[in-house]
Amino acid sequence: MSKSLLTRHFFDSADRFSSKAALKEKVGGRYRAITYQQMKERVEQVAAFWLQAGLQPGERVALLAENRPDWPIFDMGLISAGLVNVPIYPTLSAPQLAYILKDSGASAIVASTPLQLKKVLAIYSDCPALKTVISLDPAPKDLQMNGVRLLDATAAVSEGESALKQLRAELDKRLAQAREDDLVSIVYTSGTTGNPKGVMLTHGNFASNAKAAAATLGFNASQVTLSFLPLSHVLERVVNYVVQYCGATVAYAESIDTIAQNLQEVQPTAFVAVPRVFEKIYNRILQNIENEKPLKRKIFDWALAIGKAAAAYTAEGRPVPSLLAAKLQLADRLVFAKIRARTGGQLEFAVSGGAPLMKELAEFFFAVGIHIYEGYGLTETSPVICLNRPGDVRFGSVGQVLDGVEVRIAEDGEILARGPNIMKGYYNLPDATAEVLRADGWFHTGDIGELDAEGFLRITDRKKEIIVMSNGKNVAPQPVENALKTSPYIEQAVMLGNNQKYMAALIYPNYELLEQTARAQNMAFNNRLDLTQSEQVRQIIQAEIDRLTAAFARFEQIKRFALIEEELTQDNDCLTPTLKFKRRNIHQRYSALIDELFAEPAGRG
Repeated sequence: MSKSLLTRHFFDSADRFSSKAALKEKVGGRYRAITYQQMKERVEQVAAFWLQAGLQPGERVALLAENRPDWPIFDMGLISAGLVNVPIYPTLSAPQLAYILKDSGASAIVASTPLQLKKVLAIYSDCPALKTVISLDPAPKDLQMNGVRLLDATAAVSEGESALKQLRAELDKRLAQAREDDLVSIVYTSGTTGNPKGVMLTHGNFASNAKAAAATLGFNASQVTLSFLPLSHVLERVVNYVVQYCGATVAYAESIDTIAQNLQEVQPTAFVAVPRVFEKIYNRILQNIENEKPLKRKIFDWALAIGKAAAAYTAEGRPVPSLLAAKLQLADRLVFAKIRARTGGQLEFAVSGGAPLMKELAEFFFAVGIHIYEGYGLTETSPVICLNRPGDVRFGSVGQVLDGVEVRIAEDGEILARGPNIMKGYYNLPDATAEVLRADGWFHTGDIGELDAEGFLRITDRKKEIIVMSNGKNVAPQPVENALKTSPYIEQAVMLGNNQKYMAALIYPNYELLEQTARAQNMAFNNRLDLTQSEQVRQIIQAEIDRLTAAFARFEQIKRFALIEEELTQDNDCLTPTLKFKRRNIHQRYSALIDELFAEPAGRG
């Protein structure tokens, strides 16, 4: 087998680190380990199940599950059998599930919980290619699916175990015949601008990206990472491939709501998150400081100034001057060590991806000793294109190009990429593929950016998200939105202004902090609606908008805003599973409110 195969990476590590923990899962209140040897045995049993079920190389199997050890086990089992994994976000609805199953022609699906199985039951009759359903959790014994075989994972693995000896030669043959350009996954994009497209990714795509990312970050077998981003998304999935390539350990968080507790239990050395996670941590720290006595706030401000001064050196791998280093040591003892302890105390670095990370946040976390390396990529690029790296960080950039990957900037500012990580194309969509992937191998990302003299890439915005005002001015929404989110009073901000004379915004404020402020200032309120209608509250938000957008061009500044009572989430279909804004859905959901913002001459708030 070639070195650039996911299966080679995994089986090599399984042999080298057989007794080491590969996976960890919380069971009965404690994390338990699955060794590389145990994982290898289970992977082979899963692969043998598919072989005895008669599935041929290239057939598609959907995987509908939350993060848990079964996910990488079934993933590698599918790939080992020469099959194509079609991962599906567990947050998707039954109709969305049906679209992906039909579009991919999946002949089987692995579903995790009774909730996910219920979705499959609702739509399986509309998916004629579907012949097998495996439930990771025990399925009801009296449940029947006409024309479709239903069994639970325990039964499937048992069948595979019984068949493995007889099918060992066939499994070895499929492993030996695997090639770098063999399709291993069809990953459906989040669909921010329409129906999701199936991105075809190969052994070589994922394997090359995992190897290059590991080398860039210095990731090795000693690392322990906490996984909480969805494995259905390509970013967290390639993190798992990095872990498998290095022989490291991955522990799965119970849920997004238990991250703080799981960090303490797992004590990871690294993890990957989207900016929204770091924003919430940042705002919580600032809010806690606001509630401290004046002396403690003063000490924090002093320490942060020292930390930021030192970060200017450490980010670029330069030695910190001795006097500053002495001050940093004191600041660390008084303030920063306590903040880092909340991450488990062993964290060496974190990686941010999926959306732009605010420069202020990167500087803040570096200052307190939590090194966040921001990267950039897309599902179509497997995903990493660029990455900041230890000792070579430029705040506000997404780092330098990964080894083996090329980047250039088109005349209109669009970022183009080429390399072994670029997808084969969109499944069954040759025209859509031709729009973004040229014959010379250059992939058109749809993002706007610039490369500096040192080779660091800075993202300006997405081509498709540029707001074109009625006066012809173009506004990139993300820089303004990111600036607003640095306010402790603002959780989310959505820029508005297409075909309008001025810019406006929907703002979801930090209601917890607003309530504290309202009580301190003796404001009368009973609920969130009262706060959104309070003139004093609006003045607070307006002051924050004015302060944080003063540096932007006059036409980019917000002339009117509306406060919304509910957070924009996946549940209300305003965020993708990777926490990007679904701008079209937001506009539809708040159409009446948006109409009001542009119905009258622009005023102040």
